[in-house]
Parts: sequence; C-alpha cells; structure tokens
Amino acid sequence: MKNLLFILLCSPLLLACNQGPEKSKSQTQESHASELPSELSHNNGARWKSDSVTNNNVSLLRGIAADFKTKSTPSQGDYEKLSADLSTGLNKMIEECKMTGADHQALHMWLQPILEENAELKNSTNTASSEAIFSSTDKALDNYNNYFELQ
Repeated sequence: MKNLLFILLCSPLLLACNQGPEKSKSQTQESHASELPSELSHNNGARWKSDSVTNNNVSLLRGIAADFKTKSTPSQGDYEKLSADLSTGLNKMIEECKMTGADHQALHMWLQPILEENAELKNSTNTASSEAIFSSTDKALDNYNNYFELQ
C-alpha cells in the first residue's frame, strides 16, 4: 500500500517535469499518458539524446550507488539511508528536468522502474530483500548509457 501511495504521489511530479504552468496537472497527465511507449527501446537503433542537467543528475545517482557498493556488509539501516539518498537525487532530477519530446518520454521509461524500486527499498524490512532491490536499481542506473547519449 505504501509503495502504491509513493508511486501515485511521484507520478504527477515525474509527468509534469518539463511542463509550464499553463497546463493543469490533469492535462499534463493525459497528454503524457498517450505518448508513453510500453517499454524502453532505442531510438531507431540509436541512443536517445539527453541534456547535461539530466546527465549530471544520473551521474549523481550512480555516485550514490557506487559509494554504497563500497560497504562490505550493509545493514538494513544502510539500505534505509541509501533509499533516502536516492530519493533526494531522484527528486532533484525530476525538479530540474527540461527535456522534451520523444527523448523526454524515453527518459520516463528508464526512470519509472527506478522510482518504483526505490519505493520498495524504502519499505523493505530485511537486508536480503534490500540487497536484491538495490542490485536491480544499480543495473538500471548503469543501463542509462545504453539508451542515452552522454553529451
């Protein structure tokens, strides 16, 4: 239930990340919902274009993950701090998003599973589960380079 609530609260922020104040939230959600592909793929065989702000924010997220991986045996408290740090980085990325068009939509497809996994990590109660969630998130963060150009 907490995961669903987190996703529902984050979705409007994510969907509205480059919209001006002239559009209402419902208009933004409706226009984005019809544009979102069902899964992330390449741009006709090429990587999607991204801007420097997005690349910097992804680097920040990857740095958080890299620092965490230096811990030899992380505790559940370490995973809780990791989730909080990732949340801060994800919120910064969403707030600063200025991408538009199909590249922007592809970014959403890459980012959505990370948001969902971080919600799971936040609510995880044991290190085995937290470790599996983080492993998946870490792979997704590393996967950014496969789908987006680093300019």
